[in-house]
Amino acid sequence: MREVPSLAAVFSTSLGVGLIFGFQPPLIALTLSRLGYSSFAIGAVTAAGLIAVMVCGPFYPRAIVRLGLRRCIIAGILVAAAILALMPLWPNVPVWWLLRFLSGCALGLVWIASEIWMNSVSGITSRGTVMGIYGTVFSLGIVAGPILLEFTGTRGARPFLIGAACLISTLLPLALLRKITGTAQAFTPLRSLSGALRAAPTVMLAAFVAGLVESADLTLLPLFGTHAGLDERAALLLVAVFMAGNVILQVPIGLLADRYGRHLLLAVCAVASTVGPLLLTRSLDTPQLLWPLLFVWGGTLYAFYSQGVALLGESFAVEHLPSANTLFVMVYCLGGVIGPSAGGIAMDLWPGRGLPVLLSGAACLMLGGLAVNRRA
Repeated sequence: MREVPSLAAVFSTSLGVGLIFGFQPPLIALTLSRLGYSSFAIGAVTAAGLIAVMVCGPFYPRAIVRLGLRRCIIAGILVAAAILALMPLWPNVPVWWLLRFLSGCALGLVWIASEIWMNSVSGITSRGTVMGIYGTVFSLGIVAGPILLEFTGTRGARPFLIGAACLISTLLPLALLRKITGTAQAFTPLRSLSGALRAAPTVMLAAFVAGLVESADLTLLPLFGTHAGLDERAALLLVAVFMAGNVILQVPIGLLADRYGRHLLLAVCAVASTVGPLLLTRSLDTPQLLWPLLFVWGGTLYAFYSQGVALLGESFAVEHLPSANTLFVMVYCLGGVIGPSAGGIAMDLWPGRGLPVLLSGAACLMLGGLAVNRRA
């Protein structure tokens, strides 16, 4: 297939973006904690990246059309790498908040441009598989981030410089790519962002639920485990198994979506993600049930995002993808900002039950959206 080199190049840069998403937050948290900053300040710096994507979202479509997909990806990664390398020079919260915000602006551009590229070159019959591979690659990057920190350490400028070098290295396949397939076409006016919401509300709901539940899980599952009596290592293992399902199951889900339809597969995933959290508390003392449960739950949950991106390609013409994909990512980030706070409140109000009920309710909302869409 002539699209394979293009897709491989975009997968490579997506791996780099995922790597920084998994690498930068714990590095920032550990560095600022050693400097004596509060958890609130550290959380604010970490959240700046998602806030940046939401703030800059309205400007991404015009930038993508003016610069083109390839230039946006290259420029975004180079800017993000430069910012990461500069961070050790000014280790304090105000400066790092600004740098994290600017890095989020750059990586958001890469994120959206990459998904537009993949949607524009993948055919209808293979779009689910392509997005499944994308989900796997991106998740591998996130998982690789903390692993890289094990080798670089978290002190001094070394981890920042190595992280920046690793990010730049993911541009190599794109730099070697001669013939480009996939390009953003005519610009869709800014008002089409709200039009995209009206045109595909179920797709946007998938983005919101994915962002909310993923962020709440990754942030609060270890805390939930320790509150339930697990030791710290076992609590962290909850997230590891959850992410393993995320990584491994995306391609099989994508293949099934191409064969049986994306809406049907999303409905199946929504059912699994509704039931999964409700079984979590009862499974904590039974590893034979707990680990498979987390594995399947992690894989089916991330399908909301990966197959939601695939549905974007079905729901919108190529010339409308910049605006539609931008709104999709903005809604996902909004869910990501809300998730940890909502989950924390639920845990405080209903210890032991609040978080699972919130996560189950969000997935059930997705199931309801799919049911309404089918009747419409």
